[in-house]
Amino acid sequence: MISVVTLSPAIDVTYQLQSLELGQVNRVQEVLKTPGGKALNVARLLRKLEVASTLYVPLGGFAGNWIASELEHLGVNASITPIAAETRTAVTAFTGETTVINEPASEINPSELKAIKKSVPVSDAIIFSGSIPASVSVEQVKDLFQHLKTLAETLIIDTSGEALLAASEFADYLKPNIEELEQATGLSKTTGVKKLRSHGAKLLLSLGEDGVELHSDEITHFKTPKQPGNPTGAGDALTTGFAAKLYEGEKEACKFGCALSATSVRSDVAGDFDSTVLAQIFDQVEEVS
Repeated sequence: MISVVTLSPAIDVTYQLQSLELGQVNRVQEVLKTPGGKALNVARLLRKLEVASTLYVPLGGFAGNWIASELEHLGVNASITPIAAETRTAVTAFTGETTVINEPASEINPSELKAIKKSVPVSDAIIFSGSIPASVSVEQVKDLFQHLKTLAETLIIDTSGEALLAASEFADYLKPNIEELEQATGLSKTTGVKKLRSHGAKLLLSLGEDGVELHSDEITHFKTPKQPGNPTGAGDALTTGFAAKLYEGEKEACKFGCALSATSVRSDVAGDFDSTVLAQIFDQVEEVS
């Protein structure tokens, strides 16, 4: 059983347009609305991969009620902690290029955070995914990560900023992209990797079009041909694919995560993929020496 934990769910709204002009009226051709945020993308992907999992998520207000209803409709098993704050919205404008406007994560107070921690059970693996609300201190984040580590054989954390540095003390695997690594550490790739790995965490590093590197006992690098489409959520697909196949070994998990990430780019929305395309792209994954 995989438990997926987040503090920052959202309603993901994707606008598809011919072009986006600041200071002008923009006509949207199509609107797609889904339960979103990194962890919800992971939970939906695990559901489609038929991997047993439960999402542990704080939800509040009208937006939270909508997400809860949609998760039930999608068949995603979810344990919901009610919060007072309205759940946020994240907007993606896709014109062939991707522009993302994320509201800050909704406020979570100490009693709500305690309830979230209490809801998570002992699990084979725990994935913590997403940003940290400003109302949650670094000390509280460390306490949460330390608690999750006691519950799981494997703890995978995908976050950013100070939380990523904090996570390096507790995670078995960290999943930043290259920009998150450099921003959190203030260092170049090579020295940033060393800093994040200094407490023993392994690193699943997303390189965008250059593929994926796994920094473990050795460095493994996989990539696929460039895929057309919307890259929003590709990192979440990498996390999902890696976690879903980790029982087969790190290298196999990294390869599958790379394929699922590339496949998700071809989907109109984050948290989805086409199984036929996945099979095709998996055969195109190349190991880079």
